[in-house]
Amino acid sequence: MEEQLLNAWCEILSWNWSGIVQSITGLGTLIVAFIALTSWRRQHRSQAVTKLLDELTDSVHEFVQSISPAVQMLSFVRIGIESQEFNRDLNRELQHPLAVAYIEKEGRESADRLMTLLKNAEQPVHRIRSLLVKGQVLGISNYRECQNACNMIAWQFDRLQVVFSMLSNQHMNWEHPKVAENLGSMMDITPEDITRHINESQKNLLAFLKDIYAQEYKSV
Repeated sequence: MEEQLLNAWCEILSWNWSGIVQSITGLGTLIVAFIALTSWRRQHRSQAVTKLLDELTDSVHEFVQSISPAVQMLSFVRIGIESQEFNRDLNRELQHPLAVAYIEKEGRESADRLMTLLKNAEQPVHRIRSLLVKGQVLGISNYRECQNACNMIAWQFDRLQVVFSMLSNQHMNWEHPKVAENLGSMMDITPEDITRHINESQKNLLAFLKDIYAQEYKSV
């Protein structure tokens, strides 16, 4: 473009009208081509952004649906733990005697059932995390909001894996401080808390998507 401008300026200085017209025509063609290329690039990027966010939205929806049975299973586990209040062999000297009694009695069976349900959510959660990485190269505005919301949703899968891990270990040293700490962390994971995190994160993701779609379609 610099060469075209230089030629046009030289023609103007020499007052060569024929050359001036040719230079202006060539410069106009170059400008039109540049605008067309810029528009194409913008459209191509918008399509890439839209495709990725559509796939991410579908994966989040699939994950939420697939994790629901595991969350319900956690509800049954919590009821089972609370029911140990009437266990005659309860060791009340432990920090979490009800949970220990349940794990020793039904932990292995509950862990196996929980893991079977969690397997249904493995693919969606892996897809969410993969798409989040791909989205980093697209330069999406306020992308951190999307990452935070999706990572919070995916984190609920990790939390349920923690529950599985604790339930499957029936013969730990329950008096050990670290074991007691891990057991306490498991007890902090409740179906209500998981559901709350998922619902809040979905709302945040939806707000982000509305803003981005509006920006992308406006720029096309």
